[in-house]
Amino acid sequence: MSDFTFLTKEQCLGDNKLDILKKRESEAAITDFSILLGGYVSSQYHIDSDDSLEGRTGDYWTKSGDGNGNARVFFESGDMVRINVDQRVVGARPALKFSNIDSIPTNGVSGKRAKDGIFEVEYGYYPQKAVDKNVQKILEKLYKKRNISITGKSYTTDSSKWNDNTTNFLAQKHEEYEYNGKRYVRVKANSCFDKNIFQLSNGEKYGDGDYVWVEVSPVKWWVDEKAKIMITEKIIFAGIQFNHERNYHTADFDKTDIKKFMDDYFANDLVQSIDITKQKDATIEETSEAEKKQKENPYNLDFSEVSEEDIIRGALQGNVAIFLHGKPGCGKSERVKQLDPDFIELNLSHLDPELLDGLAGEREGKEVHIKPPWLEELEEKCENEPDKIHILFLEELTNASVVMQAKAYGIALDKKVAGRWKLPENARVVAAGNELEDSLVANEMAEPLYDRFAHVDIETNAESWLKWAVTPENIYRRIDYRKGTEPKQKIHPAIYGYISYRGKGVLRTPYNKENPKPHADPRRWKMASDMLYASNNPNTLRAIIGEDLTMDFISFSKLPTITIEDVLNGNYTEEEIDAMNIGRRLATIGSLVAVESKDMPKIREFTKKLGPEICKKFEVQWVHGDEERLEQLQEVIMKEKEEAIMKKQEDIMK
Repeated sequence: MSDFTFLTKEQCLGDNKLDILKKRESEAAITDFSILLGGYVSSQYHIDSDDSLEGRTGDYWTKSGDGNGNARVFFESGDMVRINVDQRVVGARPALKFSNIDSIPTNGVSGKRAKDGIFEVEYGYYPQKAVDKNVQKILEKLYKKRNISITGKSYTTDSSKWNDNTTNFLAQKHEEYEYNGKRYVRVKANSCFDKNIFQLSNGEKYGDGDYVWVEVSPVKWWVDEKAKIMITEKIIFAGIQFNHERNYHTADFDKTDIKKFMDDYFANDLVQSIDITKQKDATIEETSEAEKKQKENPYNLDFSEVSEEDIIRGALQGNVAIFLHGKPGCGKSERVKQLDPDFIELNLSHLDPELLDGLAGEREGKEVHIKPPWLEELEEKCENEPDKIHILFLEELTNASVVMQAKAYGIALDKKVAGRWKLPENARVVAAGNELEDSLVANEMAEPLYDRFAHVDIETNAESWLKWAVTPENIYRRIDYRKGTEPKQKIHPAIYGYISYRGKGVLRTPYNKENPKPHADPRRWKMASDMLYASNNPNTLRAIIGEDLTMDFISFSKLPTITIEDVLNGNYTEEEIDAMNIGRRLATIGSLVAVESKDMPKIREFTKKLGPEICKKFEVQWVHGDEERLEQLQEVIMKEKEEAIMKKQEDIMK
């Protein structure tokens, strides 16, 4: 791993200025990627100016401090200023030391000497320049259709907002995609400005929250042969706090947050695309095609496109309640009829509470409760056809009163009526209602109720309507009900691995009360897990956790990793293990905890190579409250301790 640093104030200014900066302007051009991450560059806001978009410069950190919680920053005007170390708007121009000219790191291609005598090299790959408008449209369209290749590589930045100086570093990954031989990342602008305020080098205007496609390209470095140091030509990243605590002194640079970021993330991201085929173990070269496919899809998921009907089916099979959104007359009830022709419909805007909950009264001085007729009908249907799923359709939920919505809440969440009668095992709940803008009597759905559903937008276009028009009702595909056993893990291994890899930033995502959309929280991840177990297709999860998070989850699920079969067959190398960061190690055990009892000891032995903390997490997840597994694990650990004692005694005897 390369040891990155920054230049000092003296290396940028005065008599000790580096030769490369004496021959060239001291300020550095700023990449579009850095601007999108929150990097400050004043000329970016002068859209109508004659300034060259390509040549704009920005602010970047040096490692010189003043002992008062400030570090000196080379300002885009060429001046040196002091900035609080907890700021996120400053860019970075990493530097690397080398021992001699032959040890300069490159991409395997010789550098070249420019006209001014400066030696220039390319080392590593990083997102830098926003692509033009036409390519942006093509890439976004392919991304939305899930029809763009994922390389398995990613680039790490800080997920915090540009003006948040109190939150510590929280990693977010930008997956790399490939199109027509070039590689790109999709970046969400992190800026203090709203729409159409700043302009990137592609000539397009953007604002905070806009998504921009940025091309990954080789990073150019300037080499100072006298000082034996090389520095990036451009400000390569931004948005990272120099240090979250204002206790920085120049001598403490190696302890700063930005140094840790460069060593732990930037160094790996930079070199991940450099050709290292010579380092591959022979066993990897001989991996069969089937094993390669297994590594590319370690969770054996189906990534094919899904329709509205597929998503609804997946939710129903996973026993997740569904809410159908759409304009009046879009065919919400028809979607339900296609899955259960004789479904039971309750119009909540016209129904009396007693008809939903049942009647209560007295008989011979005792309180009695009578089941509502619809529940008796549903129970009869479920009993007569135990191999089919039967749907309870709660129509006009958003037009219902708050009281009726609360009663529907219990049915959707607990699968109980009036908290008393449980719905049959093969019964499922589907709800629908009008949006606020489409109905004067529609009520806003409270967040707790909204969160109990998977949400599907019904979009009726000419193609889907014509397909429905020629489909006879007698070939509607009923959903089979299979009474299955509980999965070995409460949470699907892919979801467990994803949250372990991404961290708490994806466990909860914000709920927008003004514009409700599917979002994530622990309960909804459990719903997503149930749905994934049932459908095996992660594309269906957008109804629960939303479009962007689903795409990110799919990208993760396609990352090559070491599987159970790889471990059992010895199909991995020490180099692969060494290259794993903590997130990838946690993600790996997500696929390993599904191992059968007979193979557990060998898998556990492998997890030790990932670190004691990872091994412990594997043990906890594998046991998962199973007494037999706990007993087996304790026997393995006890045997391991006995063998260690015996070996120690043998060593003493020698």
